[in-house]
Amino acid sequence: MNKTRLAAFAFSALTISLANAAQYNVVELETNNVGLNTFPSDINASGQIAINVSIPFNPPIDASLLNFESQTLIDNLTDIEAAKIGNYNDADYTFLYGLLTADANSEGLTIQQIANRHAYVESDNNSALIPGFDVLDANTNEYTFSNDTLVRGINDSGTTVGSSFDVFYTLDYTLESGTDITYVVNDFYSRAFATVNNTTIELPPIDDTAGGLSVAYDVNNSNQVVGYSTTTLLDGSTLQTSVDNCNDEDVRGDEPAEVCLRRINLSSASASGEKSLKFNFQRRGTIWQLDNQGQIISTKELGLAYTPEEDDTNGYESKALAINDNGVAVGESSGQYRDTNFIRTFAAIYEGDTVTEITDDQTYTSSTATDINNSGLVVGSAVKQVNGISRSKFFIHDINTDETVFPEDFFLGSSSFANAINDAGIVVGKGEIEAGVSARRSHAFRFDSNSSEFINMNDLIQCNSPYTLVNATGINNDGVIAASALVRTQSKNIFGDVVLDSNGDEVIVDRIISVRLEPIAGGFIEDCDVTEPGDDKSDNDTDRQGAGFGLISLFGLMVIAIRRRIKLS
Repeated sequence: MNKTRLAAFAFSALTISLANAAQYNVVELETNNVGLNTFPSDINASGQIAINVSIPFNPPIDASLLNFESQTLIDNLTDIEAAKIGNYNDADYTFLYGLLTADANSEGLTIQQIANRHAYVESDNNSALIPGFDVLDANTNEYTFSNDTLVRGINDSGTTVGSSFDVFYTLDYTLESGTDITYVVNDFYSRAFATVNNTTIELPPIDDTAGGLSVAYDVNNSNQVVGYSTTTLLDGSTLQTSVDNCNDEDVRGDEPAEVCLRRINLSSASASGEKSLKFNFQRRGTIWQLDNQGQIISTKELGLAYTPEEDDTNGYESKALAINDNGVAVGESSGQYRDTNFIRTFAAIYEGDTVTEITDDQTYTSSTATDINNSGLVVGSAVKQVNGISRSKFFIHDINTDETVFPEDFFLGSSSFANAINDAGIVVGKGEIEAGVSARRSHAFRFDSNSSEFINMNDLIQCNSPYTLVNATGINNDGVIAASALVRTQSKNIFGDVVLDSNGDEVIVDRIISVRLEPIAGGFIEDCDVTEPGDDKSDNDTDRQGAGFGLISLFGLMVIAIRRRIKLS
């Protein structure tokens, strides 16, 4: 039986002023210069960081797909003749980008598609694009940047995994009326991939009807890639009939088969491109085994923690979100809730052909497992009621002892999420730092499973740091951490240029960037609360400006006070 306990802090661990020990240098990543916001997802042994970029700078705009006879363009472009040949001034480029990416046009069948998310890997302050299924344009020799790509995992050999839309391409067609039309289509939405030696390897779903769906989350050092994929069509699904109709020119109507197939997904496609597909399939955790050249050796379908009745025609899902070097995967699975007919999602371990739930469904209403180290320590989060409100709490589970620990975090009503754990048992993640507000800020945390020390990571960087660490997403065995930081910095436009106000002054905004936290050998002590002689500081002054909240303990059992407030400058 799974054993669960709450971890109590040792009194001495909390009374030591760890907040005064700057243990990490904050290093901004080069990839921050290629888009508006960046989000790291993983880090490997050599310090390579996988990063996702939101709203990339300088997206290409294809003049051949613009209708310059439309009243909208006639009324709004300042130099329409220059725009017709792709020579855009700043105002027209900005207008066209906003028009093409507006919600009403984001899935248009005749409108250029511009990716909102690009993937990169950074090594030694050099960033390299992960194109996913994008291709080089024959006319420009540049990538089309038409398809969203997300990177989620990286192993020690530099193999990255994630998911990508298929690249969009143009398809010329003449309607029965004689009108020529150019469609913009792709052949599938979200599909898993691995990038091995700069080559994209497609990781197809087990069932690829209408393109299917597959997503990759992690890869270990044995080149086992984990994620999930569509497996079999649900009983009663009409998806196959729709596909057959699209491939029958007498049925589909006056349009190409490729356009008809894309319409299947458009009516309810989500931002990830999976919504309309996923509810037609069973979805199961999947392991793709690759060789050293990236070729697929085998594809394994993982099971469910829940066993449906034989006549149950409902769709269920399992996902593998991480895998260690021993081949043990963790993630989540559909599970029965408290002996009722309700099916919820619960954290799961996939070992061989066995699927095991982690959390107690009598206490927790749902859960997920996000990482596992090579010693068999699993981290994740579980949702329970705290004062009548659902809150997520991070946990550590030991598969060797079948014991689950829910450490104390920032405070009782704080939601916390564990993202990663290294082989030394150091956990990183994020947790809410505010009570009593609807939109709660989060800070990055570090938890040592050996000493039960839970620390706000903003208390481990230099005093007066301009950064607020809001999330820690990966940690390697050298203790180097990939994190997201909030910083006050120059506002930039879609070109990546600094925005100026009417007075010619730089506009300053809050921005999320990616950083690498490098451990300082031995650390160094600096007391952020010390007032130098002659200083005139009130009790409300902030000494560690980017750091956030620290911790003190009166009883050694729980966090009951906030040590310092945030001030962004």
